[in-house]
Amino acid sequence: MTTQESNLTFYTVKSGDTLTAIAARFGTTVQQLVKWNKIPNPDVIKPGQRLVVAKADSPHETFYTVKSGDTLTAIAARFGTTVEQLVKWNRIPNPDVIKPGQRLVVAKSEPMAA
Repeated sequence: MTTQESNLTFYTVKSGDTLTAIAARFGTTVQQLVKWNKIPNPDVIKPGQRLVVAKADSPHETFYTVKSGDTLTAIAARFGTTVEQLVKWNRIPNPDVIKPGQRLVVAKSEPMAA
């Protein structure tokens, strides 16, 4: 049995998102998002739709640097994850306390069997 693994990062589309904005956020192109997700019309994506936003040969992480006024809730919403996941990935002792300049893991690739 041959198993091929890919390392994928997913993003859940929010209301108002565009492929252009999502591509910029994750450092890829609209064309690559269309290809990875087999999107028939790049002008039509829907809230709740789960998109592959990164593929790598090895696992990787996406980081975000906390800015003044940020909350874990807002950061989680921006990157399509949960506060609980951010707390776990970053070993945050108190989810109510994050500091400007703090570097957080906001996405991790997921191994997926082909």
